[in-house]
Amino acid sequence: MAPAVSDDALAEFADVVLRIGREVDPHGPHALDIVPLTGTEALVMRWVHRNPGASPSAVAESTALQRSNCSVALRSLVAKGMVERRTDPEDARTVQLHPTPLAHDSIARLHAHWAGRLRAALGGDEGGLDAAAALLARIDDGLRRS
Repeated sequence: MAPAVSDDALAEFADVVLRIGREVDPHGPHALDIVPLTGTEALVMRWVHRNPGASPSAVAESTALQRSNCSVALRSLVAKGMVERRTDPEDARTVQLHPTPLAHDSIARLHAHWAGRLRAALGGDEGGLDAAAALLARIDDGLRRS
């Protein structure tokens, strides 16, 4: 049985996603005044922001980073004032990671930037956005599992 979608169509889809990623990159042509992060730091920051109170080992496992690479990124994020390490109130041997006010501010500016760029690109016609977001989330999930 032939695939429902051609390899060429899937490759073009991936290429479009990459082009969009370059256009909304906060350090690209439309740079923002936010704390600059490496790709690994951004991956870790995204996880900590969405899962405040996570342990360093949970972050490493969830992001599929080697613990040493995750530790380097976390040290850098702490040094940049983006992540705060706190002792778990229920187990003093455990550390919890939390985004700082600076992180919340940078992320809010980043999200506003993304929303503005996409809204302008769509020219007011945002129909189908929910379906597109669901499809991309499904692809993201599938890629992470494989």
